[in-house]
Amino acid sequence: DEVLATPQGQQVGMIHRAARRANRLLEDLMDVTRIESGGLSVDVAAVEVAGLLADAAEVMRGPAEENGVELLSDSAGSLPRVLADRDRILQVFANLAGNAVKFTPAGGTVTLGAVCAEGAVRFSVADTGPGMSAEQVERAFDRFWQAGRADRRGVGLGLSIARGIVEAHGGMLSVTSAPNEGATFHFTLPTAP
Repeated sequence: DEVLATPQGQQVGMIHRAARRANRLLEDLMDVTRIESGGLSVDVAAVEVAGLLADAAEVMRGPAEENGVELLSDSAGSLPRVLADRDRILQVFANLAGNAVKFTPAGGTVTLGAVCAEGAVRFSVADTGPGMSAEQVERAFDRFWQAGRADRRGVGLGLSIARGIVEAHGGMLSVTSAPNEGATFHFTLPTAP
């Protein structure tokens, strides 16, 4: 801690953060390339939904607290296991919930949920943020697209990657939103036999 308090320590910290951002961007670009070429592999196994939601909430707890956003979890009782690549689905949650936390004002909430659907479990990430216009909803999954050109909170790959991962599992990802009504992202994963 003493080293980080010095000007040199602060510079080292800035370099580490910049390196992490650059590494994340490279990983995202590689994922986009894999998705486009049909080469994104998922290693599926039967996964408990409650554990998946708990892990996703744990990953997002720190960022939510930093932004003054309450993180909730809501699932419909006992749910069947899903066929999922746990790490890849946690990446989907990180992208969706990360966006929700970034765009929800302090004092708002982000809710992770799951309910049974026909032959699948339908997951959701809902926020109480500013919502999206019809044009924003239509373009939300486009690569490199952002609602505002001045927005520096990402490069516009997260939602495209999340959709590619979900589709590689045989599921679907969609969004419902309206201005001033928050946004809810839904995705499905097939149930385990």
